[in-house]
Formats: sequence, structure tokens, C-alpha cells
Amino acid sequence: MGRLISIASGKGGTGKTTTTANLSIALGKLGFKVCAVDADLTMANLSLVMGIDDASVTLHDVLAGRNLIKDAIYATAFENVYLVPAAIDWEHVIRADPRKLPEATQELKGMFDFVLIDSPAGLQMDAMNAMLSGEEVLLVTNPEISCLTDTMKVGIVLKKAGLAVLGFVLNRYGASENDVPPDVAEEVMEIRLLEVIPEDPNVREATLEGIPVVEYKPKSEGAQAFMSLAEKIARIAGVKARVMG
Repeated sequence: MGRLISIASGKGGTGKTTTTANLSIALGKLGFKVCAVDADLTMANLSLVMGIDDASVTLHDVLAGRNLIKDAIYATAFENVYLVPAAIDWEHVIRADPRKLPEATQELKGMFDFVLIDSPAGLQMDAMNAMLSGEEVLLVTNPEISCLTDTMKVGIVLKKAGLAVLGFVLNRYGASENDVPPDVAEEVMEIRLLEVIPEDPNVREATLEGIPVVEYKPKSEGAQAFMSLAEKIARIAGVKARVMG
């Protein structure tokens, strides 16, 4: 059975979608069958990043009761990587019932090695429904104290809700001389730091090109960091075998 991992954060703009896309492709490169789920029901940025923005059936249709989740799975241009895209029009957003997300994602467990759920930021109801669709959670934060503390709060809530917190990613480190150092960030978060993703112009360039950096510039610092993250995620035991805090 596959692993359901929510990608979560306390604030928007931390790089959750970038992390989801690159981690999906990196795990695919390691030989795993991966499904990325665009569960940010109002923004749908992952669908754009992964190159599928004109899907006839989306996650919104599933949550509106119109289709089964298997009807909304699309092969991407990346090896071993599939996507459940979200719709980008308000009509679909209104009809979708976020409360159905956990049930829908459970059906993906038997089809994939990893299911990565790109969740909205914060602790609002839509975000909670998306995050609780996973059984494990990977937190993404930037090296700023306010971002770290907000993401730490999300981790505490999700841990109390029964999710295994795998650890966190410190994204865009080195963008400012005022960045919180990784060791201090780990003290603040009180969970394991899995990977530091450096500030790398190749990541931004790749985003503008619409191709995640692990595919666009695989030898870049950013791509190498995402590959390292994928290797660590692949090694960490699933939630039933080992609950990490």
C-alpha cells in the first residue's frame, strides 16, 4: 500500500507547490510510482506547474460527486509521475465539497507508492481537510521566525490529529543575510530538519519555464537538494511502522 503524505505550511508562499512538484519527480526518478494531488482548491497552482491545466475531469468534479477519483488521474510528462489536477474556475470551486477529500485520497493508496497532497497554507477548514487527507505530513517553511513559528503550530495541530510528522524542509535558505540558521530553525520547530533547499535562481527560472528544477536543471544545487529529500523520504518508514515527532 502506498503512503499518503500531505505537504503543509503555516504561511502561503513558502514553496509547498514547488516542493510537491520536485519531490514527486525526484521520487519518480528513484523508480517509485507517484501521484501528486492538487488539493489547493482555490489556487490550483500545482496543476499549472505539472503541465496539466486543461483536464476534462478534476479533483473538484470528484468532490462534487460527479466522478470517481480514478477518472481524474493523468499521466504527466515526467517518468512514473501522475497528477490529480484541480480546476481553475470558480464554478467548480463552489460545487466541490472539501470534506470528501480524505475519502477520495484513500482510494489512491492501492495505486501508487507515494501520494503527495499539495495543501493550502494555514489552519482554515479547507486546509485542514487537505492536510488530514494524508497519514503523514511534510512541513515546508522559510528561514524567517514568523514563518517558522506558524508552521510549527500547524505541525502541533496535525500531530494531535494523528498524523505522523516526518519533519520539515527549510526552503530558500540563503536568500537573506537575516535567515534563521538551520540548527536554530530545528530548535524552533522541535521536529527533524530533513533538508535545506538553498536559494537557487535555477528554481525560479525552472518555474518560469513551467518545468520543475529536478527535470529542468538536474545538476543545480536546488535540484540536488530535492533529490536528497526524496532519498530521505523513501528511507523513512511509513506511519504504521514508525511515528515520528
